Amino acid sequence: MYNPGKGLAWIVCALTLMACTSPAPEDALNEAAKQLQHNLENRQAGAATRQLHADFMAQQYYNRQAAQQQMLGLFLRYKNVNIIVLNRQCQLDKGYYDLGHCTAQVAVTGAQGLIPERLEHYQVTSQWQLTDKEWQLHRLDWK
Repeated sequence: MYNPGKGLAWIVCALTLMACTSPAPEDALNEAAKQLQHNLENRQAGAATRQLHADFMAQQYYNRQAAQQQMLGLFLRYKNVNIIVLNRQCQLDKGYYDLGHCTAQVAVTGAQGLIPERLEHYQVTSQWQLTDKEWQLHRLDWK
């Protein structure tokens, strides 16, 4: 005999289990990239630095410490930092389960007040590595 209460209980149980599952790796990678943007826009150099892999390298020259110094310099120079990301595309590496790649068009503005004093536009490519269930930025290049 059909029991509507029992059917509803199964649906609630299934939805609860779906909500408890961790996000797909590609979704988690995209969220990590968004979190880095959020940390930079909110001048949270410590949080942004924690998202950098221990072996982080940018433009084949800047390591993690140099990146942190650049962030702090930018935050000291500009009261407002805005990052506009267009066409972000993140995907997992086909050969390695713990590597991901993101590309995007990025505009960075810096201002002391409401009117930007500086605007830079970049084509950014990044490589992320899954470390202890967290995506960390491993390589960063821009043109």
